[in-house]
Amino acid sequence: MISLVLLTTAWGTIPLIVRSVDLSAQQLVAARLWLGALPLLAVLLSRGMPRLTVSYWWRVVGLGALLAFHWVAFFYSLTTTTVAIALVLVYLAPVGMATLAPVVLGEPLRAGAAAALGVALVGVILVARPGEGATVEGVVAGLVAAASFAGLVLAGKPIAQQIGPLRLATLETSVAALLMLPWAVTALPEAGQWWWQLTILGVVLTGIAGFVYWRSVTALPVATVAVLSYMEPASAVVWAALFLGETGDGVTWLGVVLVLIAGAAAGWQGRAAASAEQPVVG
Repeated sequence: MISLVLLTTAWGTIPLIVRSVDLSAQQLVAARLWLGALPLLAVLLSRGMPRLTVSYWWRVVGLGALLAFHWVAFFYSLTTTTVAIALVLVYLAPVGMATLAPVVLGEPLRAGAAAALGVALVGVILVARPGEGATVEGVVAGLVAAASFAGLVLAGKPIAQQIGPLRLATLETSVAALLMLPWAVTALPEAGQWWWQLTILGVVLTGIAGFVYWRSVTALPVATVAVLSYMEPASAVVWAALFLGETGDGVTWLGVVLVLIAGAAAGWQGRAAASAEQPVVG
């Protein structure tokens, strides 16, 4: 669980990187996918080519396509409406995944986890505070990004448990990278001047992060993962204050505090659920 908290907090630095790199949304997505996929692929191939059934290959290909689709939709929402509106829309996804997990995965949604989820959502709304600037295309893209995010977790968790988080992270990222190849090619002439930002975004925040994320998803209830996902937009406020001088106001920081409280509650709920599932040895 600690690794997921650290990961989602690190993901909060992504807006800082995006602001410093002058590439289109599609080029940024393509660059992060390729730089994330190649190191993972090298590690996986060093252990031998994964042997999967045809059924699993198709499922992994589907997840890779969904991953690329999610990021393009999210970045398109960011560019066609306000950042605040896009963030609130895409972070409806944790609510959806936690609500559907009992039906799709058979995981019960405990009352404490549901309460933490509600507190975290309120916190993000206070952080982002969407106002004017909504557009039809931006709102639709944000909702699509949210739905695809929830779908990724719900469809990917059983696959990650069966084939392993390293295999899933590597293969889905590689598929998504291949789908974004045309934009990766167009980004090459200019990408060199932002090599270190793109390396962090791709290798660390996409490749390594993808493996850590799926490893966490396999071990934790989806409701816990959902609540801890809100650490990303909350931590973005902290990073912006530290490196951009955007200190925010009291309402913004109240939202951050609510997310932290919800995260702590979700962590407690996750540990309790995991302990309850441990077999008793007598």
